[in-house]
Amino acid sequence: MLEQFIKIAEDLSLSEEVKELLYKEIKAIKKNIDIAEFKYHRTLIDKAAISNVLTASIKEIEEQKKMVEEAKNEIAKNMFELDKQKQLIEIKNRVLNDTMDNLKDAQSQLIQSEKMASLGQLTAGVAHEINNPINFVSANIKPLKDDLADLIKCIRLYKQTVKEKGLENEFEEVEKFNAQTDIEYVLTEVNDLLKGIEEGASRTSEIVKGLRNFSRIDQHDVKKANLNEGVESTLTLLHSTYRDRIEIIKEYGNIPEIECFPGQLNQVFMNLLSNAVQAIKGEGKIFIKTFTRENNVIISIKDTGPGMTEEIKSKIFDPFFTTKEVGKGTGLGLSISYGIIEKHNGKMEVFSSPGEGAEFIITLPLLQKTTTPNT
Repeated sequence: MLEQFIKIAEDLSLSEEVKELLYKEIKAIKKNIDIAEFKYHRTLIDKAAISNVLTASIKEIEEQKKMVEEAKNEIAKNMFELDKQKQLIEIKNRVLNDTMDNLKDAQSQLIQSEKMASLGQLTAGVAHEINNPINFVSANIKPLKDDLADLIKCIRLYKQTVKEKGLENEFEEVEKFNAQTDIEYVLTEVNDLLKGIEEGASRTSEIVKGLRNFSRIDQHDVKKANLNEGVESTLTLLHSTYRDRIEIIKEYGNIPEIECFPGQLNQVFMNLLSNAVQAIKGEGKIFIKTFTRENNVIISIKDTGPGMTEEIKSKIFDPFFTTKEVGKGTGLGLSISYGIIEKHNGKMEVFSSPGEGAEFIITLPLLQKTTTPNT
């Protein structure tokens, strides 16, 4: 293009000076054009390079993004597995805790059952040993009373004969002895002593009967038993803990005998009645009621103690829970009692409010579905 401009300039009739100036302008223009072309080509090269760099960067970013997504998916998968493992561990922990609680309950019930079995054997042995001599005493009271009545009659006949025959002088020493000893008072006192012996023997017989009923060794056999007798024998054993301060108001219904493990139910009655007695600090009353409802026997034991709050009532059957002072209660009595009633296919409920006393209601079926105790 520059050569064309030079040729055109030579064809024109221009002075050398003008031509020189024109050449300079053309060269300057060519130089600017060359620079522009260089910059253009450079720009194209830079643009291609930048495009390549951008393409590579975008590709790398896409690859990085893909790797991040894969890593994210792997993390999510691992988190899911971790959550799954965590849930399994929590389930296993709950199972282990439940198993531990069941083992503790079973151990406590086993210990208590062994204690009750040992107590049953001991009381049965004591009752047997006491029963023989007390039967001897009881059997001899009536003959002794008859003999004493004969002696008293004989003495009075002697006195009457002495008076009728006027033999006072001959029996002066006897009369002096009678006056000194107050023979009539002695005879009255002997009768009173004999009456006391009779009452004591009767009371001892009741205690022995209570011991024998309470200590029945029935861990493996269902037997028919009258629950009124079980409650009564328990009251006999607890008599010394409540006499002179707690009135026992009984309302025994005409209930039939039920299939049960009598010794275990006596253990329940002992726990409930002992707690009722201990709940009443001074004077008070315990109401005992038994009756039938449909195919069940109901036993209600209610005291006039201080009652319980809702919080205490909700925990009352929990193992090892006790409101007694340290060393005065294990917290197992009601828990074991609840278990015994459940194993009899029955239920135990508690109704109580602060200041209103507490009532425990036991519901037991007349017939048992199973014959194997688990305590």
